[in-house]
Amino acid sequence: MNSELLTLKSITHTRQAGSPKLKIRIDSYFWLTLLLSLPVVGPLLLPGYFWGAHDSRHAVYFLQQFDRVFRDGVWYPRWIPDMAFGYGYPFFNVYGPLSSYIGEMFHLVGLDIVTSVKLVFGLSAALAGPMMYLFVRRLLGRPAGLIAGLVYVYIPYHLFDLYVRSDLAEATAFVFVPLVLWGFYESITRPRLSALVWTAIAYAALMLTHPLSAFIMTGIMGLYVAYMFITNLRLTSNFSLLISRFSPPRFASLRSGLSSLFSPFASLLSPLFVLLLGLGLSAIYLLPALTEARYVRTDQWFGGRFAFGDDFVDVFQLFSPQWGFGTSIPGPDDQAGFQIGLAALALFILSFLVVPKLTDRVARRTLYFFQTTVIITAFLTTPLSMLAWSLLPLTQLVQFPWRLLVVIAPFIAVVTGAVVSGDRGQGAEVGGRGLEVREQGIGNEGTGSSERLEDASSFTLYPSSFTLVILSCLILLSSYPYLKAQVRDPKPTEGPVSLAALFRFQQSADEMTGQTAWVQRIPNWSTLAEQVVNGGEIKTKVNYTALPADNSLGVYSMEMDSQHELLWVGSSRPGQTVTFMMPYYPGWQAYIYADLGPHDGNLDKTRGPVTRIGPLIDRPALSTTPIEGWMVVPVPVGPHFLEIRFEDTPVRVVGRWGTIVSAALAVGLLVVARRGEKRWTLQSH
Repeated sequence: MNSELLTLKSITHTRQAGSPKLKIRIDSYFWLTLLLSLPVVGPLLLPGYFWGAHDSRHAVYFLQQFDRVFRDGVWYPRWIPDMAFGYGYPFFNVYGPLSSYIGEMFHLVGLDIVTSVKLVFGLSAALAGPMMYLFVRRLLGRPAGLIAGLVYVYIPYHLFDLYVRSDLAEATAFVFVPLVLWGFYESITRPRLSALVWTAIAYAALMLTHPLSAFIMTGIMGLYVAYMFITNLRLTSNFSLLISRFSPPRFASLRSGLSSLFSPFASLLSPLFVLLLGLGLSAIYLLPALTEARYVRTDQWFGGRFAFGDDFVDVFQLFSPQWGFGTSIPGPDDQAGFQIGLAALALFILSFLVVPKLTDRVARRTLYFFQTTVIITAFLTTPLSMLAWSLLPLTQLVQFPWRLLVVIAPFIAVVTGAVVSGDRGQGAEVGGRGLEVREQGIGNEGTGSSERLEDASSFTLYPSSFTLVILSCLILLSSYPYLKAQVRDPKPTEGPVSLAALFRFQQSADEMTGQTAWVQRIPNWSTLAEQVVNGGEIKTKVNYTALPADNSLGVYSMEMDSQHELLWVGSSRPGQTVTFMMPYYPGWQAYIYADLGPHDGNLDKTRGPVTRIGPLIDRPALSTTPIEGWMVVPVPVGPHFLEIRFEDTPVRVVGRWGTIVSAALAVGLLVVARRGEKRWTLQSH
């Protein structure tokens, strides 16, 4: 290898005589990308928290509420009890929960809520670059992977997501997007079974983290697959290999027939399999979110200030070094920065000189598509694209056109790597882990001989280490002025983290006050919130003011948690109802149980009704109050027990089992793939 190159240290161990060699490769470029990505987490290492960032408080209180429900034994939370001033809201039924799951893991081992959130931010920031490196290494080689990874980490919108917007879900999505790009590229060029399954897992993780990014990436990847198919990229030998490796030799004739039948469509079938398995893995979230989102009010999220059309980015803002911590406002005078970034932009322009010279047609066509995606997406952020937006679906979900910068970031990062692709398409690394463990012959199938892997690490046309050092420094320095956060103590309306602070934040910021479709009037405070702010607790959500004044209905709350409440009720006349200060949403069910006594009509002041719960008598239908949308439950005459409980609807059950079955299938396919690789390797020897 050229002495100017960064060295790749390899440690080779040999198994027993006659067995394949096990090679362990330590990729120094991978670890260098990770090392140079670490400064991005610098503001997170400061004591305190950036409480004034746009969504920083949301991230904290989302985790607080997730933790409360999770500790009540609900392993997949959907209904959040304390949003909307304690009335409750099905937040995680329509919002991706994966970033909260990661934060919950840290919190369960003893870290506080704020520290757990900071760790999720930190991990997402540090891992984004190495994940991009792995994809671009596969596409263009190690030096290209290093540059692309650093551009991806330090592109201004990534820093904007971390320290200005503080959007935890979108920041976490930065980790999974490169893996999705890599996976769909592999599904076109080398459709190996294990690669397809891992791509589906990455796609599902993106969907469970930030659905909007997942939906946008689905559309773009669909166009990418169609583009590669139309340009006659039909790697029939790869598809034949995929079939042959996982079918017994005695099925050679069937294998040949399948290969002949499906080879023309191989570049479509593999991505389709990835899409279907990925949707299945995320079905526990996706099915309810798509079918039950109509049961929540969306006007407060997509109307007024959040209405689409007022937050386009003027063309000059894409190139302006303007930076700030303010929010987006209509017009060009935003106090926040929406630039693409000097380093990314300069390397992107240079890529138009380099990409046409790449000898690898697959890489060349891929980069052409990515370049086009960057240009079109940048155009869509500007007012010039208003007509185009009127023709696009799901415009409302985007809200702010500048959010498409999250799409520009990964595609422009990949393209910038081409500038230092010294092999011009011939030195791309086949594989993809910082610490690679591979059996000889594995990882090269469908791409040529095993010698190509060895050549990739010693190809002498890579740019010099001096060039890489200069470019890396320029990338870091160009974004260094934006690597800061407004760390401060929380205001009384923000923290420290508590239920009372949550309610104060909801009132002061008019946030986290979502309502279901049955609510006609969005509240701005509640008696429940007032009770907590004054030092009390929420022990029941029964609206006692709605009980009859003649004492013909007695109600006593026995127990309550985030998902249910159990009451003893005693009614002396028919037609009585109990009203709960919770808006109705599909999944809430009421149950009436028999009261087995003994009971003398009085309540024990410490134990409540001296009685026993009997069998289920009835499941009364719920009605709602006309304005608040609160649930109203009819109760029969006599002493009984009433329970109201949030449960899974049929579509949630289907989604849960879809994920379970898909996960089992994914594990099974990975086992089959592993065995197939071993069998194929032994046969090759």
